[in-house]
Amino acid sequence: MKVQDIKRAINAYSRLTSQHPFEDYGNDVRITVNDDCPIRECSVRTQYEDRSTEERQRPYKGWTVSPRKYFKLSEISAWSYNLNVPADFTDKKSFVEVDGSAHIEGCASCNSQGRNNCYTCLGKGKELCPRCHGDYRHLRCGTCGGDGKENCPSCHGKGEQDCSKCNGTGKVIENLSEWKTHWDFQQQKQVGGYEWVKKEVPCSACSGRGHWRCKSCGGTGTKTCRTCDGRGYVTCPDCSSGYLVCKTCSGKGYLVCKVCEGEGKNEFRYIVTRTLSQETLRRFICDSRVREFAENGNLGFDSTDFSIREKSLSGSELYPEDVRCSSALSKLVAKADTDEGRILFQEAMVRSVSSTYVEYEYDGRSYKGIICNGVFHHEGDSPIDEWSAGLVSKAEKRIRRGSSASTLKMLDQAEMAGGDRTEINALRSKAARKLDRIYSAGVSTAFWLYVVLVSPVFFNFYNKLNPVMSWAIRTNNPGWKFYGLLALVQTLILLGSLVLLRIWFIGKSKDAIDRQYPSVWLYFAEGFGLFLVSGLAAVAALLLLNFLGVSLLTTFVIGLAILIVAFVIAIVCLIVKWIVGIFV
Repeated sequence: MKVQDIKRAINAYSRLTSQHPFEDYGNDVRITVNDDCPIRECSVRTQYEDRSTEERQRPYKGWTVSPRKYFKLSEISAWSYNLNVPADFTDKKSFVEVDGSAHIEGCASCNSQGRNNCYTCLGKGKELCPRCHGDYRHLRCGTCGGDGKENCPSCHGKGEQDCSKCNGTGKVIENLSEWKTHWDFQQQKQVGGYEWVKKEVPCSACSGRGHWRCKSCGGTGTKTCRTCDGRGYVTCPDCSSGYLVCKTCSGKGYLVCKVCEGEGKNEFRYIVTRTLSQETLRRFICDSRVREFAENGNLGFDSTDFSIREKSLSGSELYPEDVRCSSALSKLVAKADTDEGRILFQEAMVRSVSSTYVEYEYDGRSYKGIICNGVFHHEGDSPIDEWSAGLVSKAEKRIRRGSSASTLKMLDQAEMAGGDRTEINALRSKAARKLDRIYSAGVSTAFWLYVVLVSPVFFNFYNKLNPVMSWAIRTNNPGWKFYGLLALVQTLILLGSLVLLRIWFIGKSKDAIDRQYPSVWLYFAEGFGLFLVSGLAAVAALLLLNFLGVSLLTTFVIGLAILIVAFVIAIVCLIVKWIVGIFV
């Protein structure tokens, strides 16, 4: 093969992948070995036929049966039947009925009756009622439970009713005439007279008890059951005689025999089963340097040197043009023995494809490969494979020290160059997890900055410097007289909002792979900055609420509710994690 053609094939191989510095590197290689190594595939394809005999049975529907000539299965010669030979290779199974082998016998499964007793009702056509179990006249009453009594609907089983006059209190208000005296200033003496006054007295209807005996049940609390008229039992509503129609046989008491399909007779006949199968045996004739590629590669053969089909191939000199191919075909024919059955026909083929074994040097290192049908295939690693593997190894070391976006870019570049995707994806996930932890560290740093520095300032503002504090207390919460306690509550509300912001930012952080920052510090700065701005907004919102005079007590209650909900959610998450950990 020409050197320029080899270099063009190597250049085409380098352009199959991208993002590497080896595009068209075939122009810079030095060819050290250039040997034509044609590959030939020798194959023997065999069509087999196998036959067997068996006896089959089917329901007898009354058709005409010829007189029986064969009484034993051994009397049948399966190969005596002249069956059509398939035109090409195929895999299938077919059956041939043997004339003169059929005979009729009564069905043994149903004793020639065509039907069998129902296995559910045992031929009775009915089955025991599952509700009353046969005693259909004495089914226990479901209303009273068999007692014949039920609670009185008037007093609900108490035997007493509240007095309607005093509504169960035992006392009523009445107008009573009482003697009243008072000082008469004109007469300068005590004078008296009767006056009407309202006074609480014991109820006369219930003698002050507040209830009286139930008139409906006479104080017993029970009445005769209306469902069973006090008998304690009723007639079964599902059946009329303690039995139901059998659902399996629909009340007939029998089932049609599945073997003879209700005919009572079966036909027995001998069957010749014909099975067609095929097998292809291959062997490659090639140079030892390209053998592994020939056996494992997907070759595109460009020509057929030899093809012959015969009823049965002989093993000698099938391909006289080449001694090795002829020997290989002979061995393949010998392997195609008759264990699979009789050979119907065979086909021998020798196909070839041109290939060139190449060794070259590039950048002081040696590489080798095969050119087949103009396509270059590397044996072992190529310069591109070594370069992408080096990128993956370097990225793995960087991830151990501390990941960065440049590490992700290196992994993307290695993948585009044809690196191992499974290993690259695993490293990419590991790097993304580390970057997300750096982002979360930025959020946490800003959070503790607020806790340590902003919270005291916030408390001091509410405690001393707030110009509207006294006005807000007088307007909204006049009962809150301790300024220090109120400032503490507002500070706790601020800290609660910051905790919720921190949980939200860490839980909603974007995937590090999508951000593609050039430095790990930018991941830290993003989390730190976002939380700083959001925390400042929370502080401003609380100060604005106070300035507008919104009830501070309401603010406290809302904040306390948020903290309680967050605490409950955290506890539930920990419990679920613990339970899952036990079972996993």
